[in-house]
Amino acid sequence: MLLSACATPSERFAQAASTLGLKELTLKTDRFAHRIYHRAGISKNTADKTLHVYLDGDGTPWLQKRWIADDPTSRNPIILKLIAQDSAPSILLGRPCYHGLSHTEPCHNKFWTSHRYSAPVVESMASALVQWLETTDFNEIALIGYSGGGTLAVLIAPYIDKVKTVVTVAANLDVKSWSELHGYMPISGSLNPVSGPLLPSSIRQFHFTGGKDDNVPPFITDAFVKSRNSGQAIVYSDFDHQCCWAEAWPAILEKIQSCCASEGLSGFGRLYDQ
Repeated sequence: MLLSACATPSERFAQAASTLGLKELTLKTDRFAHRIYHRAGISKNTADKTLHVYLDGDGTPWLQKRWIADDPTSRNPIILKLIAQDSAPSILLGRPCYHGLSHTEPCHNKFWTSHRYSAPVVESMASALVQWLETTDFNEIALIGYSGGGTLAVLIAPYIDKVKTVVTVAANLDVKSWSELHGYMPISGSLNPVSGPLLPSSIRQFHFTGGKDDNVPPFITDAFVKSRNSGQAIVYSDFDHQCCWAEAWPAILEKIQSCCASEGLSGFGRLYDQ
């Protein structure tokens, strides 16, 4: 217990991942290093050709909203709870400078504050995923992002041809509106999904949000879907930013699978209340 209390957020995250049976791998692109957490033997999978790629949220960029954190890695990794309940082949693609890499070159704290969704971050994550995929035979990718990871999922999707589904959960899909809502300094060095290029119509989009989420309220997700005229915004009325996504995750995955299996995804741009 004493050792755990003294551990860094990165060390605690790695320990939690290990407890779930996930292995850790480090990949380097021409910009950053990335941690990837995966189940043993996943790259040799031959039965299921679809890979679920999970992207974590922003973690803790700031301490008490005043000081830049030395280690931005998630203190309460909901993303691991989601992966633990997913029976499909799944990996967690780590963000640059997270997971114990904050002091490596060329990391700078701007990459988890003002530039957290910047082009260098997005392009490096896409490059790391492509590099990992070269050792596998998966032919379809589902990008699944929680909170800020959902922001990145939308931004990364155009870079990888195998992406067929994008799922976001409590995601900040309009960076400008979100910053203004909370009175934060503009995330000036970052890309904004709502003002970026449209995703190809071949990519299915499911954007889940909580009716009681005061961090990323449903109107941000709804506005994104309406402005894109694609994807589905699905509201769970009693959920907030953290509760109760992990508990509902098996049912949510089943909903996504059933929608993807059907031929017609009519209802684009609609808001569903669960």
